Amino acid sequence: METTENGVLLETPHPPRKEKLSRRKAITRGFFALTSLAVSVGVDAFVIEPNRLTVDAPDIHIPSLPQAFDGYRIALIADIHYPRHMHPEYVQSAVALASSYHPDVMVFAGDICDHKGSATVPNLSGLFDKAFAKDGVWGTLGNHDHWLDAPGIRKELNKHTPIRMIENEAITVARGGHGLAIGGVGDLWCGVVDVPKAFAKVPPDMARILISHNPDLAEDLRDAVRVDLQLSGHMHGGQIYIPGYGGLLHPSKYGKKFCQGLVQGKAHRVYVTRGLHSTGRIRLNCPPAVSIITLRCTP
Repeated sequence: METTENGVLLETPHPPRKEKLSRRKAITRGFFALTSLAVSVGVDAFVIEPNRLTVDAPDIHIPSLPQAFDGYRIALIADIHYPRHMHPEYVQSAVALASSYHPDVMVFAGDICDHKGSATVPNLSGLFDKAFAKDGVWGTLGNHDHWLDAPGIRKELNKHTPIRMIENEAITVARGGHGLAIGGVGDLWCGVVDVPKAFAKVPPDMARILISHNPDLAEDLRDAVRVDLQLSGHMHGGQIYIPGYGGLLHPSKYGKKFCQGLVQGKAHRVYVTRGLHSTGRIRLNCPPAVSIITLRCTP
């Protein structure tokens, strides 16, 4: 009770009692919250993200790159694993997306097919019809291509796609009287890797890009040959990416080092694309990607 100025006694209202949260209710609420979160994460990881195709567009500086090649654009696609959990329309859309950036060159860094998706080499007719680049469409094979049928895949690619293999050899492209070498090697696990042979006919001062399915080559290469930038796939970006830790799935003897992005190896730098395929149909914080790389001169 309290007294007002005019002497009238008024009853002081009591604050509403807070309902005590019992341990059982707290556990129940926590359970439903965690269940809701798990369902949300599961839907994203298994349904949404594996089909959410993204574009990575890094600028990468090359010390030996002539000014005439500043802005040279490379479309990089890897790890299609066709036809394992991979619809033709999805592959076609990824290829069309890469071509829409009007790249100077388009490269496919291995695992085009998958031995678990088909007992024989699948028909690739129509999948890569929209692959186009001024300086051609090139590729190398990966370990899954070899586990299926490497010779058969080379034959199918040559017959039904614009992709041409460059394994242990290089092509050179010209701009303004200067050249850029784009070489390729066989798969590190299953193929033949001969980097000196790939660049044997390339002038020593010419800028060099190397396509290799497996990024571990950037650490393992011991040959005295200069590579300015390696382009790879194989890692799928780690597929499940934990902030502050990195990718959880990494088929590499160097752990998560080469999961994705631009990485400095012992031999040279390598850019690793996250690729298209989702092993186990799962991706989390690591969506599939087409990479559009722009080369830049060193200031």
